[in-house]
Amino acid sequence: MIEEVNKIIYNMLISGRGVFLPEIGSLYIERQAARKLADGRLLSPRNVVVFTPQQQAPSLVDEIVAIAKCGVEQAQDIYERWKAKTYQDGVLTVGGVGVMRSGGFSTDKGFHSVINPQGVKTLVVRKKSSNTWLYAVSGVAVIVALAILIFLVWGDKIAGNVSVVKSADTEQVAPAVAESAATSEQDVQPAEAETQNAAVQQTQPAEAETTQPIVSLGKEYAYYVVMGIFSTPENAERAVQQAQSKIKDVECKVLPFKGGKHMVAIFGSDNVADCNAFARSYRDIYPDLWVYNKK
Repeated sequence: MIEEVNKIIYNMLISGRGVFLPEIGSLYIERQAARKLADGRLLSPRNVVVFTPQQQAPSLVDEIVAIAKCGVEQAQDIYERWKAKTYQDGVLTVGGVGVMRSGGFSTDKGFHSVINPQGVKTLVVRKKSSNTWLYAVSGVAVIVALAILIFLVWGDKIAGNVSVVKSADTEQVAPAVAESAATSEQDVQPAEAETQNAAVQQTQPAEAETTQPIVSLGKEYAYYVVMGIFSTPENAERAVQQAQSKIKDVECKVLPFKGGKHMVAIFGSDNVADCNAFARSYRDIYPDLWVYNKK
């Protein structure tokens, strides 16, 4: 009789209905979520038998009546005799199902396998390593790759634009430098020669602007590379000699300038790009070379 009642309880639990044991409580199967264990492992989701002192399932006595085709009193008697054998000192033992004590239910291994056909797994939870350094390295690699690509595609064009801007700046600065030199009545180069010969300097009349060049480059050009502006012809000639001693085969030309000044040019061309190129080539000797537009 004990085994038969245990079998009824087994089937009621398997069916998902649960079972209410009068004067004891209810047993039912509950689906529990994954749970993290104290040692850092993770217990996978599983079905467990749960006990509660409340009536939350069909009565075992009613189930005996339905199965045994007997009256309620006879079914109650069967239940009481079963309880006297299985419920001792607050511990309930249901053969083939498990043991309930202190409000908790411990499922038998066989029954546990039945209600968890896929098994219950214990997984090791590993701390996720930080990939911040990997993201940083990847970001730097992308930036470098983009920089190389931009250089390969646009490098020549950018270099050309820079060259044009420098040439344009030289032409725009030149008049300003010339005007400053004319206003201050001081030579741009060489300052030492101007100081040593201050006693012999003479102010040139305004008509000097229309005089012919002291030293000629030959033909007239639209653009000139200027090394300096001087207040006297003597200082201009000394500047020419200095340029000829520093730059081999240079052709100099002294042009009249505003205020009776004398402008020394060491190169001339109708192409401003040629003048800019010449100035860049000899700025290691004369850092202040600039291009003058005679037009």
